[in-house]
Amino acid sequence: MRTLTVIANSLDARMLRDILALEGLHVKLAAASAHERQDGAVALLIADHEFERAQSTLARWLADHPAATPPAGNDNPA
Repeated sequence: MRTLTVIANSLDARMLRDILALEGLHVKLAAASAHERQDGAVALLIADHEFERAQSTLARWLADHPAATPPAGNDNPA
């Protein structure tokens, strides 16, 4: 499994997990690094073979929803 992105809070992480699930992608939520977790961040994990498609789907969704809470950290695919 690979980290797709780190999301600022658990509510947004669950929402994005559900959006990706609508595309047939299987995302797991996990605790972010200790530093990011202090601010409530959650990591979205995905299987290696689904990573590129999930990254593309997430980037499209974020582009279509500019008012959405941006992911935390530096691994935002958009």
